[in-house]
Amino acid sequence: MLMTLEERELERFLGIMDTFRKIRVGVIGDLVADSYIYGVPARLSREAPVVILRYEKEEFFPGGAANTVSNLLGLGGKVLVLGMVGEDMAGKRIIEHLDAKGADISGVIRSPEWKTIAKMRFLAGDFNTKKQQVLRIDQEPDRVPAEDEISALEEKVKEELGRIDAWVVSDYGYQLASPEIIRLMQEEAARGKVVVGDSRYRVRELRGFTLLTPNEMELFQAFGTEQIPVGGASDALVVETGRRLLEELGSSVLVTRGNRGMMLFEPGREARDIPISGSTDIVDVSGAGDTVVSAATLALAAKASLHEAARLANIAAGVKVMKRGTLPVHAEELRAAASRLALNGRPGKS
Repeated sequence: MLMTLEERELERFLGIMDTFRKIRVGVIGDLVADSYIYGVPARLSREAPVVILRYEKEEFFPGGAANTVSNLLGLGGKVLVLGMVGEDMAGKRIIEHLDAKGADISGVIRSPEWKTIAKMRFLAGDFNTKKQQVLRIDQEPDRVPAEDEISALEEKVKEELGRIDAWVVSDYGYQLASPEIIRLMQEEAARGKVVVGDSRYRVRELRGFTLLTPNEMELFQAFGTEQIPVGGASDALVVETGRRLLEELGSSVLVTRGNRGMMLFEPGREARDIPISGSTDIVDVSGAGDTVVSAATLALAAKASLHEAARLANIAAGVKVMKRGTLPVHAEELRAAASRLALNGRPGKS
């Protein structure tokens, strides 16, 4: 089953998207440098039983919270970045890229003592074949953020309170989202600000946020469930666990489920299933969660309902998964995808 739109829903979505350019979002989180290195298998090495790749090209993408920033910018929003990079080449690439795209990078701390998070993926294949990932090398900090670094980030967040329309906490597990920052975000949400949380390991700490966006595995791991069938969890298990998270935290929950779409949990409502948008023949899911967070945040800040925001984010995710790498979705792509769904939903169309 694929998602479709009615004409009136399309008109509503297009109106919501028109508002994106007026919205300023603060993104707090872990900035990652993603690079893809492509090569053609040339021969076997004489030094070891490995294939030698002849270098073709390298592509750089901002990842983690930086990918969320890229998606927000691509969709038309204004973005303040709040995070930390090291004084190294990976950190320089992230800063230069986001600055060139129009992000406000004044909230980024540059620490000579911090190693920028970087992920290098090596892809191999002949000229006329699809490249396959054969190796990934991660560069990670060898320590947690220092107390003075966290304090500096907290002060930058406090300076922006009242000047930001919506917040995103993009937590990939590197401890930048301190308890104080989470408390500040809880207070913002209590005041009616949109606060969206995307946390790989700490989703149960984000009590009182407007919306949480775990994928299935993050949802189950939050409650200690590690063994999930290869084909994915049953609808019943997702409903049970999603409802449990909703009731525990008081935050609405949007669970992303790969090629099975999404499931939305709101207070006082039954769980709502959102079918996949676009094709089930997915190219690359890398960064799709960041796209979902971005579209949902902007939609909620534009006064969309939670269900509208979830459906619009689902359309954005359908666009993203057809792109290789952590590429952002742009406003014109989202508009075109929504228009196609409305066309398919007309009587007599399939």
